[in-house]
Amino acid sequence: MVKLTPILDHKKTLEDLTKFKETKKQANTDYQNTKITKKNIGTTKKLEILPLIDWHTSDKDLETETGVSYLIKTDETTILFDLALNPQEKHPSPLLNNMKKLGVKLDDIDSIFITHKHGDHIGGGKWYKDNTFSPSGEQINLQKTKVYTPVEMNYPGTSPIHSPDPFVLSEGVASIGTIPNSLFSYGYTLEMGLAVNVAGKGIVLVIGCGHQGLPRILERYSALFDEPLYGIVGGLHYPVMGGPLEVVGYYPHQHMGTGKLPWEPISVGELMGYVALLKSFNPELVALSPHDSSEFSINTFREAFPTEFKELLVGTPITIK
Repeated sequence: MVKLTPILDHKKTLEDLTKFKETKKQANTDYQNTKITKKNIGTTKKLEILPLIDWHTSDKDLETETGVSYLIKTDETTILFDLALNPQEKHPSPLLNNMKKLGVKLDDIDSIFITHKHGDHIGGGKWYKDNTFSPSGEQINLQKTKVYTPVEMNYPGTSPIHSPDPFVLSEGVASIGTIPNSLFSYGYTLEMGLAVNVAGKGIVLVIGCGHQGLPRILERYSALFDEPLYGIVGGLHYPVMGGPLEVVGYYPHQHMGTGKLPWEPISVGELMGYVALLKSFNPELVALSPHDSSEFSINTFREAFPTEFKELLVGTPITIK
């Protein structure tokens, strides 16, 4: 197979490299200066995570893409977690089509939680420049829905709630707050995730892309909670030896969004280190999103967590109670 060699604009690359180094330093400083205190967020007796959009499904009638959207249901609330990619800017979008097929209505949703401002999580790259988002190719009425964003964003007819600090959404559910990182070409990036405290089980972390890095995600969990880590579900961005999407032998995820230089992809050794770190927390549930990780990485996690690993498939709920 012919390998695609990207044609580099050397001046632009040098500018990106300088910016990357500066924002990496700033992200490290900001992270170290963040003060976190323990939180009591209450509990929920049940938790269901239903993937609405991701890269794999066991149902051919459901659409897939390299974006993410999950429906999170607890005793008290229903949350739409991220808004997928909608690469062809369709209306209705693959997300809305899948919701309809799965019997999920927008009126059922209490809040929308956006992990970070990247196209594959805000409903498409076209919304980025206007600092907004949408669950479809056209912006629809969300006036009855609370929206939580990691940075200040806007949406017609509503005022998204922006908080960089950890906050409680409902009984047993909280944002872990934004964690900064520097991504080559993307720049300074803030991403937040959800923590759900399941009674008698512990904390389940739900992560969008994992641009924060697993070490910092686990450090933030440890700083916030005394409860055991029951599980982690979602994207960790481990495109090791490949990625979800191949373009003439080139894997874009392998070189972009890793928090490293594009010519220094995440190594197998680094991946094994992250696996060992997670194993030290003894989780009982691990579900790695295929939207930003390679089959090699998914198989590595599957082998490392033979009883704890759950396949993350569109239309297949992960239930804890």
